[in-house]
Amino acid sequence: MLKRLIFSVIVLLPLLANAQSKPNIVFILTDDLGSAELGCYENKFNETPNLDRLAAQGLKFTQAYVAAPICSPTRASLMSGQYPARVRITDFLPAKSERFLDPAKVTTINNPLQDVGYRTGMIGKWHLDVDFKNNPGGPKAHGFNEVIGTETKYIADGDYFFPYDKINTFKTGAENEYLTDRQCKEAVNFIDRNKKDPFFLYLAFYAVHTQLDAPKNLVNKYKQKYDKMHGAGQAEKVFGANNRRHTSDGKENPYLAAMLERIDVGVGTIMEKLEKEGLAKNTLIVFYSDNGGPKGVGNNGILREGKSWLYEGGIRENLIMRWPDQIKAGTVTNVPVISLDFYPTFLAMAGAKAPKQKLDGVNILPLITKGVKPARDEFYWHYPSETGQWVNKMASAVRKGDFKLLNFYEDNRLELYNLKADPSEKHNLAASNPAKRDELFKLLQAWRKEVNAEVPNTNVKNSRGAE
Repeated sequence: MLKRLIFSVIVLLPLLANAQSKPNIVFILTDDLGSAELGCYENKFNETPNLDRLAAQGLKFTQAYVAAPICSPTRASLMSGQYPARVRITDFLPAKSERFLDPAKVTTINNPLQDVGYRTGMIGKWHLDVDFKNNPGGPKAHGFNEVIGTETKYIADGDYFFPYDKINTFKTGAENEYLTDRQCKEAVNFIDRNKKDPFFLYLAFYAVHTQLDAPKNLVNKYKQKYDKMHGAGQAEKVFGANNRRHTSDGKENPYLAAMLERIDVGVGTIMEKLEKEGLAKNTLIVFYSDNGGPKGVGNNGILREGKSWLYEGGIRENLIMRWPDQIKAGTVTNVPVISLDFYPTFLAMAGAKAPKQKLDGVNILPLITKGVKPARDEFYWHYPSETGQWVNKMASAVRKGDFKLLNFYEDNRLELYNLKADPSEKHNLAASNPAKRDELFKLLQAWRKEVNAEVPNTNVKNSRGAE
């Protein structure tokens, strides 16, 4: 009996050690956060000490892209590792839509991680299925071990204080509990429940999506700060008591700043929990956003336009990664990456096998741990807006090296920019550099054919929807 017990221990110990050595992954996604909202990205108004500390302890990207300038397709790319054009989710899913991320066609990232021993959890905004009665494409249908606080009604216009109307799975909570705070508490609890196994946590905030809303004391704090910068009474004059009013450039917004502070505090509690449990060194934390800030609401710095545009302001994001065991603190990279890259990277980290579906991203583990640039040098986007919104914004784009080409569908025009020399995309080189224009356009045409991209319908009225 004793010999059998000793033999079992000898056999199981290496397996247990291997399971414990697998890195944990905490993937934090914000909603509509502009690329110049964090202190570590040179914002002087918002207060983000925990996120700034996260960047100081890890790796900050200056050219991180999302696969789409809008919510649902970016989320589809994260979960599937595929271009949104492949999965036929290329626009935000409106309140009534037959489209969803189909588990019969797509294996989401949680599944291969679970195959190698990970506990997986999803907290917050999903927005890859709007059939809330059946939810055939919801996170539970995709097999997450735990699904917490996802929307149960269409949530485009926000639902930030308890009792929640659009997230009825949160049936308990303090009166006026703030949704972001609740999500972070749930994240800490998830870590506590699963700390003995490797885990993957996808924490998708509903903030800072419009309509902007936050605890009044914090909003007043930033209104006072705004007044100190611009003169007494200016915050009330510009913003009033109505959070639907915004400045023309989207900068220094007290409502957004207050929302972001609660995100920052919540990230701090997650960092503290990992430290307390001795998990911080072997945990990758990723902080990211689904698209750029809407013009007039979010701050995208020098980048052109914002959400729903394929200009840089719509698709270039702040991205921070911390993994003390593997990533050198205080590093910055200018190497372009895209949301498609997370899927193959997480597989490589976990030692998991890739599913049968094609993965369009690349493994950037050598980049984040050793600074080795991926061989890939081309990036593609396709925004045909199947909802029929914003016809003037419908476009496809390609970036190769420092050059980026946009092809707008409304009038089939081409725009070419040198992003190294002109990151604000002010100088269209399509006429003056026809060789580069034609080279990139051929690449874009070939890619659209390869992914079977849908041709957009431009014969619809240009209007604004609730994305």
